[in-house]
This record gives sequence, structure tokens and C-alpha cells, in this order.
Amino acid sequence: MDLSTRWVRTLYVFLMIGVAIISASLFFVVSTLNRQNSEDRSEYRQSLIWYTAQLGVEYQDLMHALNTMIVHDGRPQDSQDVTARFDILWSRAMRLDEGEAGHELVRVNGSVPLMGELEAVLRAADPLMPAIAGGDVLAARKLRSDFVGLQATIDSFRSAVYRLQLDAASRQRAALQRTVNLVLALIVGLLVAGVSMGLLLLRDRSRLMRLQAQLERRVAERTSELAKANADLLAANERLTQFNNLASHDLKEPVRKITVFSDLLLEGVANKDRETIDYAANVMKASAGRAKTLISNLLNYSAASDRELSREAVPLAHLVERVRDSLSELIRENGAEVVLRDADAVLSGDAVFLEQLFQNLIGNAIKFRHPDRAPVVEVTAERLGNGATAGVVIRDNGIGFDMQHKAQVFEPFRRLHSRDRYAGTGMGLAICQAIARRHGWDIDAVSEPGRGSEFRIDFMPGVARLPNMVEAAE
Repeated sequence: MDLSTRWVRTLYVFLMIGVAIISASLFFVVSTLNRQNSEDRSEYRQSLIWYTAQLGVEYQDLMHALNTMIVHDGRPQDSQDVTARFDILWSRAMRLDEGEAGHELVRVNGSVPLMGELEAVLRAADPLMPAIAGGDVLAARKLRSDFVGLQATIDSFRSAVYRLQLDAASRQRAALQRTVNLVLALIVGLLVAGVSMGLLLLRDRSRLMRLQAQLERRVAERTSELAKANADLLAANERLTQFNNLASHDLKEPVRKITVFSDLLLEGVANKDRETIDYAANVMKASAGRAKTLISNLLNYSAASDRELSREAVPLAHLVERVRDSLSELIRENGAEVVLRDADAVLSGDAVFLEQLFQNLIGNAIKFRHPDRAPVVEVTAERLGNGATAGVVIRDNGIGFDMQHKAQVFEPFRRLHSRDRYAGTGMGLAICQAIARRHGWDIDAVSEPGRGSEFRIDFMPGVARLPNMVEAAE
């Protein structure tokens, strides 16, 4: 038998002896503890600690629910959560002195005034709960302000119970010291070694589990990001394919006309036919102008989709005024009126893109006018209860369109009317949608033939709002 084997066996024997000694000692110590706990009513002290700990947890849950409700401007689910948390805290506080544990709690030094203070604060806050249940953020702020001082009361409460626990523990330590001294010399070495090894193993295991959890979380995040990126890429490729098909189709038309009428122009020159020359030249000039407009719109659409944003605060009044100046000739020719309903609203976005967005929407509202009335375009800001601008609505009294064609109005090169009746390339609303998406906004349309259209730009898509928390500024 080699030395290493004997050493392992000797170590194993000593470990077994140590385990036996520790087990016997622990049995003796536990028996003494149980006896002392029975004498010292430890179950009541544990109940008191649990009571005060639960009280602290429920107080923190209520404060967290209040903060969440205030941050989200009084969402219904947040209001319900605050009401439920308050009811739980109320029930716990009002029943602190009930039962055997409650009777023990009353006997703790300083607990009676603290219980009275806690009850007084809760009763004073109770009238605020109906308003909070209705989503009143001001009432929630008032309740949070009133409850901030409760933390010190609850901490004092827990300190009193903790002092009671410390006193009992001191008595236990004094009683157990004599018992522990008998076995301490035998088990201290093994205990230190075992605890040290256990702590090392626990630390390594905890670290490994933490690293594994971090790795899994990162993998999940990357997988989610990759899936989203793939979905965005597929959607972008689909839009690009559709865009290329439509663009090539619309660009071919003016090029084809230029080709055809260039031959006619040459023929007119050869025959010295002035009328043919003028006609062919005018058609070629118009086709070249249309091709130039199409290319310009393509560049604008590409810029709206790709160019880096330069966000800044843009007053809505200044924005509408710049659009009025740009469209002054169109407004004068049609006798149009552009009305701003909220001169104080401020938008956050790229100033160049915002001007292009509003110019396209207001210009369309004037261009597609009703033949029997002068165009009136209303620009209205939507506000949240805290005054923040949530969106902008642009309404007109023009010809409108059938809602079954709604999906087409934002597609590139899509037109609901012929160019003979209304000039344009069909790119205006597509550029508007690209600008809105670039800012992370939504744009939607509601219309009725003969009565006009309404285009809504939502600056906060996906954010739930109560009906009374959003108002159109008049």
C-alpha cells in the first residue's frame, strides 16, 4: 500500500470521526437550543420578526406601485395595483395587535406609539384612494409624499423587535456557552475546514451559475436582436423590391416618351415642320421634367429612410409658418386657409424632415381640394395630461378617398387619381411615412369620400392612454 493511499484512508477515517463528533455535538447543541427556545417563546419572536418584515415589504411594494403609476401617467393597471397594495398594507397595519403574536408585539418597548402613528397615516391617506383608483396622478403624488415618512416609522418598529430578539439571543448565548466550550476544542478545526471548503465551493458554484445566467441572457438578447434584424431585413428587401419595380416602371414612361418624340422632332426638323417641332419639344420637355421630379422624389425617399437624424426642439407654430411660406403660391391660387389650433406645441425631431413631412401633408390637402369649396386645413396638436405633445392631426375638407384604398396611399408611386386630374408622382405620402418611421412614429389616415381626410402622426406609438389623459388643443 503506497503512502498516498494510506494518507487518503487516514484522512477518510479522521473525517468520519470528525463527522461523528460534530453530529453528536450538534445534536446536543440543538437539543439545548430547542429547550431554551421553548423557555424563551421563540415562536412569538419569530412571528414578530415576520410581521415587521412583511410590513416593510408591503410598504416598499406600495411605494414601487405609486412610482410606476406616476411614471406612466396613471395607467389603469397601475392604479389598480396601487389600490391593491394599499389594501394589503392597511389590512396588515390594522391587525398588528391581533392574536398571540400581536399581544407580544404590544409588549415591545415603544411599539404602541409607533402603531398609533402608522394607523393615523393610513387613515389620513384613505380618502385619496378613490381618486387614485380613477388614475389621478396628483393624488398618487400626494400619497407618495405622505408615505415617505413611514419608512422611518417602520424602521423604528423593526428596530424595537430586533432589540427584543437580541436580548433573547443574549440569554441563549449565555446558556449555551457552557455547553459549547465542552466540545469546541474537538470540532473547531474540522468545522473551520469544512466551512472554508463549503464557502469556496459555494462561491465557485454561485459564480458559475451567475456567469451561466449572464451567458444565457446575452444569448437570448442576441437571438432576439438577430430575429428582429432578420425580420426588418426581410421587410426592407420586400419594400426595396416593390420600390424598384414601381420606380423602374414610372421612370421608363418619360424615357420612352423622350425616345419616341426625339424621332418625331428629327422628322419635323427634316421636314421643316414648325408645328411638329414645337409639339415634340414640349412633350420631351414635360417628360424630362417628370423624370427630374421622379428622381428628386426618389432621393428624398432614400434620404428619409437612411439619413442620420438631427433631433432638436421645433415649435409647431414656426414649422407651420415655414410651410405656409413654401406653399404661398399654391395657397393663393386655391384660396386655401391653413389653421393652427395650438401655437404653443413643441415637436422633437429633425427640422428638415419635419418641414418636408408637413409640407407634403398640407400640400396634398390643398391639391386634392373639393371643387365646391375653398380648402381649409386644420393642424391640431394632441397633448397628454402633463402637457407633452403626443401627436399632430392634420384635417382637410377635400375630396377624401375610400378607406378600402387606405393601404395604398402610403405606397411609393401609388396614385388614387389620374395625372390628368391631379398632378404628382405618388411619392408624397410614401416620403411622409418614411420620415415618420425614421423618427419612430406612426402615421395613419381616416377619410370619407366627399368630406375630407384626417392624417394623424402619433409620436408615442404603443403607449396606452386613458381617454381623459389625451386632449386635442383647441
